[in-house]
Amino acid sequence: MNFKDDSNLKALVASAPIGICILNAETFVAEMLNEKFLEIAGKPREAILDKWYWEPFAEARAYFEQAMIGVVTSGEAFYADEVELMLVRHGKEEYIFVTFIYAPVCDENGKVSKLAVWVVENTTQVREREKIAAQKLMAEKERDRLYDFFNQAPAGICVLAGEEFVYELVNPIYQSLLKGRELMGRPMFDALPELKGTEIERVLNEVYQTGNVAEFKEMLIPIAEFEGGPLVDRYFTFTYVPRFDTIDTVDGIFVFAYEMTAILESKFKSEQASDNLEQIINMLPASVVVIRGYDLIVEMINNSNLDYWKKTKAEVIGKPFLEILPDLADQPFASQLRHVMATGEILDVKESPVLFTMADGSVRETFVDYTYQPLSDLEGNRTGVLVMSFEITDRVLSQKLQEKYAKELAEANLQLHAVNDELARSESRFKYLIQEAPVAIGVLQGRELIVESANVKILEVWGKTAAILGLPLYKALPELEGQAFLSILDEVYTSGVPFTANEIRALLEHDGELKEIFFNVVYQPVVDSSGSTADILVVAVDVSEQVRSRRQVEHAEQTLRLALEAANVGTWYIHSETRELIASDRLKELFGFYPEDEMTLPHAIEMITEEFRETVKQAIETAITKGGNYDVSYKVIGFRDKKVRWVRALGNLKLDLSGEFSAFTGVVMDITDQMEDELRKNDFIGMVSHELKTPLTSLSGHLQFLQRKANKGSTTAASAFEQPLKQVRQMTEMIAAFLNVSRLDSGKIHIDKTAFDISELIQEIQAEHLEYSASHSIVLNLCNHIVVNADRPKIAQVINNLVSNAVKYSPHGTQIELTCVVHNGMVKVGVSDQGIGIREQDLSRLFERYYRVENNNNNVSGFGIGLYLSAEIIERHLGKIWAESEYGNGSAFYFELPV
Repeated sequence: MNFKDDSNLKALVASAPIGICILNAETFVAEMLNEKFLEIAGKPREAILDKWYWEPFAEARAYFEQAMIGVVTSGEAFYADEVELMLVRHGKEEYIFVTFIYAPVCDENGKVSKLAVWVVENTTQVREREKIAAQKLMAEKERDRLYDFFNQAPAGICVLAGEEFVYELVNPIYQSLLKGRELMGRPMFDALPELKGTEIERVLNEVYQTGNVAEFKEMLIPIAEFEGGPLVDRYFTFTYVPRFDTIDTVDGIFVFAYEMTAILESKFKSEQASDNLEQIINMLPASVVVIRGYDLIVEMINNSNLDYWKKTKAEVIGKPFLEILPDLADQPFASQLRHVMATGEILDVKESPVLFTMADGSVRETFVDYTYQPLSDLEGNRTGVLVMSFEITDRVLSQKLQEKYAKELAEANLQLHAVNDELARSESRFKYLIQEAPVAIGVLQGRELIVESANVKILEVWGKTAAILGLPLYKALPELEGQAFLSILDEVYTSGVPFTANEIRALLEHDGELKEIFFNVVYQPVVDSSGSTADILVVAVDVSEQVRSRRQVEHAEQTLRLALEAANVGTWYIHSETRELIASDRLKELFGFYPEDEMTLPHAIEMITEEFRETVKQAIETAITKGGNYDVSYKVIGFRDKKVRWVRALGNLKLDLSGEFSAFTGVVMDITDQMEDELRKNDFIGMVSHELKTPLTSLSGHLQFLQRKANKGSTTAASAFEQPLKQVRQMTEMIAAFLNVSRLDSGKIHIDKTAFDISELIQEIQAEHLEYSASHSIVLNLCNHIVVNADRPKIAQVINNLVSNAVKYSPHGTQIELTCVVHNGMVKVGVSDQGIGIREQDLSRLFERYYRVENNNNNVSGFGIGLYLSAEIIERHLGKIWAESEYGNGSAFYFELPV
C-alpha cells in the first residue's frame, strides 16, 4: 500500500468500517487510529495515540510482535487467522475474538514508512457460532437416542430426509422387509423405483408439505423381491409421521411399517379351506349336517342330506331343526341331539326308523344308520353336533323281505356291493382331498404313533419330506424329545379323548436349525370297529405370524406407555358420544386430584380458570365434532392442593377399533415454569421501558427549550439540536415499542375502535414527517373519505412505523409514496420506497418479534419490534399485513382493514 498524500490516508482511516491503527514503521509508535479501533481496544485515545504500540497492548505482544517486524522487513502484508485474545478493556480483562491484518505503508520511494494494523472483532459471531454448535450437538444427540430406540423397536421403521426422501435411518426390521436392497443414503424412489408415481409418492409429498400424519392399513403394494425383479403383491400397514426441525419446518418423515401379507394370506387360505371343506362334505357318500345350540340351528349341510330331507339349502341353513322338519318332533332325534351336546357322549344308532309326513298326507318310512359326534369351540365348550347318516331304507326293507324274496335278497346284496364299491371310491377321493388340503393333516397309527399318512402342508410345517412315512413319530421328529407333544398324543391314544390347543409352541428342525412355530392343533382319536383307539388324526394350523404380530403390537404399546411415564406427561381419553373421561394418574395430579379420585370432564373443566374456561370448552367441542388437531395452553387451579399451574394440552380424534364411535385422546404437559419465565420477562420489559421514558422525556424537553432559544440566535446553533432531538425521538419510539410488546404479551393492550377517515389520518402523518425530515419527498395517492371502524392512534402507529422504515432504508433525496384504495369491502394502505429492498429469504420473517434484516447500513437502529407490533395491531383489527420487494429495487408494505 502506497499513499503519497497523508490526507488520503487520514480519510481512509477515519471512514473505514473496521478498526485501523497506523504505526511508525521504525518505532511502532501509534500515529493515527479511528473510532472503530478504540471501540475494539476498549481504551481511550490518549492511552494509545503517540504511544509505543506494545505499551497499551502488552498482553498481545507475544502473539504478533515478530509478525509485525516481518511485515516491515519484507514489505509483505501478514494475514492472521481468527484468534482469541485476553485484553484489558475498560479497566477489566476480557477474552475477545479478533482477526488482524498487518499491512505495510510505503512512502513515495517505496520504503515501508508506516505499518497499518487492520482489526475486526468477531466475538459476537464466535459466541453465536458456539451457541449454534452446542444446540446442533444437543439436537444430534437427541436424534441419535431416538434412532437407537428405532433400531431396537419391534416394528419396521425408517427415516426419510428432505424433499428427495433420502433414507437417513433404516432399522433391521424395515431392512428385512426389503431384503437385498441397498437403502441407506439413497432417495426412496431411487431404491424402490416401482413405487414411483403410485399413491405412496403422492401421500409422502402430502405429508411433507402439510405436516399431517398419514396412515394406511392392509394396503396392497406390488413390489419386487429384489431390485429390478418381478413385482410381487404384498400387503402393508404403515404410518407416515412428519419430522420437524428446530423452526418447526418439516425436514423429513418417520415411517412405521408392518407387513400383513402372511396374515392376510392366512385369512384367504382359511376362507378357501372353508370352501374346500364344503366341497369335501358334498363329495361324501354319507349325509352330513352340523347342528348348533339348544335350539338346534342348522349350520352346514351337504347335498346328500338335502336330498334325503327333500329340502333346499335356503330352507334349512340358519333355521331350527324342528322348524324344518316339524313331523319329527315326536321322534327321539331332538332330545338325542341335546343329550350329546350336554354330555359329550358319541351316539351311534343303527337302522333307526325315520317317518316323514308328505304333502299329500301320506307317511314316508325310511331307515338310517347315524352317528352324533359332539363339536366344541376353541375354548372346549360343546356347542354343536356333527351328524353323519346313511340312509339304509332299501337295505332294511330288503332284510325284512329276505325270507320271502330270496331272489330280491340276492339283488339287494349286489346293490350292497355296489354301494361298498362306491364307498371305497369315495374314501379314495376323500383321502386325495385331504392330501391336497391347505390345512396340515396327518394320521398317526397305533400306540407307536407310526406316521401313516401326512399331507403336503403338515410335511411343510414339520420341515420334513415324505421319507418319514412309516417311521414312529419320535424318530420322524427327534427334536420333539423333551417337549410335551409325545406325552399328549399318548394320553389321547389311551383315553380316547380329543386334545385341542391354541397357539401351542413347538420347536421344529427346519434345514438344520430349530425354528419356533405356534399352532392351533387338534388331536382326534379314530376308533376301530371294537370301539378302541386305532389311529390319531392330527390337524394343525400354523399361526406363528399372528402370534409374533400380536407380540410386536403388545411390545410397542408397552414401550409407548413407558415413554409417556418417563416424560411425566398426563394422558386422557374422551368418548365422543358419551363424553366419558378416562384420565391417567399424572393428569389427575396436574388438576389437583388424588389418583383414587373420580375425575369427570365437567369437573376437570371447572378446575380451569375463568379466563380460559370457555376457550377450552369450545376447543374440545370443535375437535370432537369437526376433527383436526387440538393444541391449547391454559391455567388450572388444583382441586385439592389449590396450586396454580399452567398446562399445555395436545390431542386429536381417532375412530375407535369397534367403528361405532370416535375417541378424543391426547396428552397434557406442565408448562408452569416456561409461562412464569415469560411473564417475568414481560414485566421486566415493561418496568425498564417505563423507567427509561422518564429521563428521555425530560431530556427531550430541555433540548426543545434550548433549540427555541437557539432559533433566536444563529442558524448554525439551532441546527445543532436537530440530530440529538432526532436520536431522542428514535429512542422514545423504541422504548414505546418495547412497552407495547410487554402490554401485548400480558393482555393489557386493547383496541378502542371509532369511526374515522383514514385518508385524513394519512395526510396528517405525511405533514408530520415532512416537518421533522426533509431528506425524502413523500407523495400521496389517496381515495378521499374512506371511513373505517378502528383504533385511530394504533393505526397511526402502524403507518408511522412503515413510513419511518421507508425513510431509514432508502437513500436521501428519493421518493416515498403513500397509497390508499378500496377493493372488495377492504381498504388497502401501502407505503413504497426506492431503497435497498429485501432479500427473498427475509420476506417471510419480517413480522417476527426481534427479527432484523442484515444490511450494510450501519446507521439504521432498531430492535425488530416495530413490524411485529404492526402485525399484531392489524391482526386484532381482523385485517392482514404483508410486504413485497425485489432486492435492490425498493420495497412496498401493505395492510388491509374492513371498510
